[in-house]
Amino acid sequence: MNNKSRLHFIILLVLSAGLILASCTPTPQYLRKRNIKVVKENKNIRVLILKTRFPFSIKADSRLKIRERNSGRIVYDAQKASLKIRPGKVRQGLMIESYNDVISVNGKEYRGRIEIKNTLGVLMVINHLTLEDYIKGVVPSEVPSLWPEEVLKAQAVAARTYAMYHLNKKKATQLFDLDGTTNFQVYKGKSGEYASTNSAVDKTRGEYLVHGYQPILAYFHSACGGRTIDDRYVWKGSDMPYLKGIRCTYCSISPNFNWETRISLVQMQASLAKKYPTMGKIKRIAFKRKAGRVALVQIGHSNGTINITGNNFRLMFPVKTVKSLYFVSKKSGRGLVLHGHGWGHGVGMCQWGAKGMAMQGKSYRDILSFYYRDVKVYRGDYRNVAKKSGSGFSFLNN
Repeated sequence: MNNKSRLHFIILLVLSAGLILASCTPTPQYLRKRNIKVVKENKNIRVLILKTRFPFSIKADSRLKIRERNSGRIVYDAQKASLKIRPGKVRQGLMIESYNDVISVNGKEYRGRIEIKNTLGVLMVINHLTLEDYIKGVVPSEVPSLWPEEVLKAQAVAARTYAMYHLNKKKATQLFDLDGTTNFQVYKGKSGEYASTNSAVDKTRGEYLVHGYQPILAYFHSACGGRTIDDRYVWKGSDMPYLKGIRCTYCSISPNFNWETRISLVQMQASLAKKYPTMGKIKRIAFKRKAGRVALVQIGHSNGTINITGNNFRLMFPVKTVKSLYFVSKKSGRGLVLHGHGWGHGVGMCQWGAKGMAMQGKSYRDILSFYYRDVKVYRGDYRNVAKKSGSGFSFLNN
């Protein structure tokens, strides 16, 4: 091969390599044309951890600095501080930081910074921290820290994805991105962390699930009882292509795979009256099902009829009363006996099922691809592609 032919061969080889890389890695230009917005993995998140009209305590073992949110004026700066924050004293928003150390709020430790806002006499206490540190406080709050590592990793990816979905949807007027309760996903700060769950978060750092290059709404629940359900049968107006019901044979190990409970007519009347104070005496009740689960509850009473989604009906009772919507009912005296399966809304990843899969040798990616349809695991920030060759956008399970 002469020098000219060799040069042509090298150019062709380089161009071919470029085409191969381009086919695997969408470029920033490609993503921008499709108006795709992806949150950076080191993005900060704002989590509402306390909402109160009463005084609460702030403590730090190292230096604690408090400044006014708007003016930036420092109003407190001291070592090893322990303070009582009173609603009447907070007229302007405050930002509290402790120089890379944790801050305690009512005895619970949190990473990052603490913001306090007074909204009509109610103090909103908001934890600002990195997304990865936030996930460390979520995973052990959602699944036991002693469960198999592959479950913890699957939960880390699901929780990170769920958070990123909401970060992508947030509005500028929002005071916070998520709260730390079951309204979103449970978050207990650094006080809730364990070495095993932190390791799972670190090993999956920056990984989340995408459908059409967007983070998915990665719902999860305790146990499905044998089958999950489409999201459209649980929440009105929701119909995600990746949240489809599937048969699950892995969660039979859950203590809530089968359950039974009794609801008296008096208990039902009292629970419903909290939301519908003008309702009359209950005359009849009918459960309408979709895919085996209660999707609609019709309650006839002396003043008319109330239609309630199955999930809202479930949430009207104390936590362990109606554990899932996967039940059949039978009249018993002045009440109902429910025979059911599973615990939770039944959409997305079944956590006990994930444990069952891990016990059979399945990986966290196997678990995620089983419970979420047509998704890929994504790592990194596509905006890094233009800055660093070979880093940034990558699919891990192609």
